Amino acid sequence: MFLLRWIFNFLKFIIREISSMIIKFAFLLILIVLAFNYFTKTKKSPFTKKSYLKIDLSKEFNETSIQSPINFNSKSLNFYQLLDNINVAKEDDNVQGIILFLDDNSLSRSQIDELGEVLNEFKTSTKPIYSYGAILDNNSLLISSYTDEIIMPPATSTAVNITGYNKNIPYFKTLTEKLGIDVTVVHVGDFKTYGENYTRSEMSEENRSDLKRILDKSYSFFVEDLSKNTSLDINKLNSLILSGDLMGESSETLKNNNLITSLKYWENFKKEKNIDNIISIENYSPSPKTTISDNKIAIVYADGEISYTSSKNPAASIITPDKFISALEKAEKDDTIKGIVIRVNSPGGSALASDIIWNSINNVKKPVYVSVGNVAASGGYYISTAAKKIFADKNSITGSIGVVSLIPNFKELTDKIGVNMNDISYGKYADLYSLTSPMTPDRQEKMYSSNLKVYNEFLSKVANGRNLPLEEVEKIAQGKIWLGQEAINIGLIDSIGGINKTIKTLASDLEVSDNYSVVEISYEEDLKSMFESTLFPIQTFFNFKSLTESESIKKLIENEEVFFKPILYLSF
Repeated sequence: MFLLRWIFNFLKFIIREISSMIIKFAFLLILIVLAFNYFTKTKKSPFTKKSYLKIDLSKEFNETSIQSPINFNSKSLNFYQLLDNINVAKEDDNVQGIILFLDDNSLSRSQIDELGEVLNEFKTSTKPIYSYGAILDNNSLLISSYTDEIIMPPATSTAVNITGYNKNIPYFKTLTEKLGIDVTVVHVGDFKTYGENYTRSEMSEENRSDLKRILDKSYSFFVEDLSKNTSLDINKLNSLILSGDLMGESSETLKNNNLITSLKYWENFKKEKNIDNIISIENYSPSPKTTISDNKIAIVYADGEISYTSSKNPAASIITPDKFISALEKAEKDDTIKGIVIRVNSPGGSALASDIIWNSINNVKKPVYVSVGNVAASGGYYISTAAKKIFADKNSITGSIGVVSLIPNFKELTDKIGVNMNDISYGKYADLYSLTSPMTPDRQEKMYSSNLKVYNEFLSKVANGRNLPLEEVEKIAQGKIWLGQEAINIGLIDSIGGINKTIKTLASDLEVSDNYSVVEISYEEDLKSMFESTLFPIQTFFNFKSLTESESIKKLIENEEVFFKPILYLSF
């Protein structure tokens, strides 16, 4: 016994020392990067040489703003900054035009709509917009249709895949049964179908009808916009796409059907157009404004899943009450900020966190408008209802007014692997969230009753925030999802438009249209968070905390967190 204990302690010592060395090395690396950033940081100077702006659509243009002391990617732009740079470039004599690179396009459909509007405005400057790509799908073809010329290489190895739609959703009931895992999903709202792929072998009719309606409308918008931008007959275009003639094809097929302009290699096209100087839009530095207005409109971001606590992975995109409220308070306390636009891009998450965030928005004395990005559903829509006005793109996903709880039961699995779970309970429903106790009808009814209260609170928030009768909200709730174009017809949003339209409307309502500026409220990431983010993969690999922080283990066991916390409870 002594020998085994000695071997165990020795191994623990070795792993701890190795982990300590890696952490010290990582810390030293961070210090070096900090020093490098400090001594090499220089302000960008406005470029004076006439150039084309290059927009590489394979890069991520996120819907948030983070200010970090260690900026590894200082030249990245978020989506609003991309749009703003294009707007500024329209009036810049040193900008000759714009070139979009289409391959591996990362933009969502709603972002394409917003970018397309800005590109159309840029065209009024008579400067050309070109797009180039060797691999085109629906989204990349759609954004290219906003440009003056679309160029692809004349190679048969180019890839063209333009189609209707195809969505594959895995269902795990058979797998969970084989593993011995029983999943209970308690939902309020017949169309709140989150989690059904764990309890069913195939898609429910509610989920299928909801998704098909959304996909059908999204496809219709795609064909309508493509037809409008290319001046092609919509019926012929629709027939061409649905016939499969544009799937698994090459650039020549698109050229033959007048969907692109020319077949040329990039180098040849550059020479033909005398394109000598190209700079990335991330490196574009327009001349600074001589005066900055005291009438400011602030953008506060709500991007990612809504959670009551921060993720253990610092790199995860999470909205927490503390994080969001801190940014919102900055905008509220600044007297030069006259109004606030919240850019919401969230599928939802914690019901509690959503309600706390809703309350913080509701308490703001300044006018608050919401601009919906790709999605503001469930909790994302919940927090939006506190705003005075809500704007969304026609392709934005919103609604999903419902509540769901998902509780797995591992009793059969533990029996299979030889683990005998022993319960000690005192009080009715003490085992309500147990992961090994059977889900009785009584327990399930208790959870449904709890969810129903949250659902009714959700309905009340929507009814009051949107000035709708409660019975009307009930009809459009039930967990149904809606596209922006549908949402405006049923009162869930006020207007179709992106973040630029939201800002302009707020400025007009504030009567400062002729004299205002826009500021982004960045989330500040401290050194501790950066350090944890850097070490997260190391800690995960070595399980460093579980080996060295015995107090955490002790606390975990004493609080019995493993047994009493559900996987997902009271979530929107």
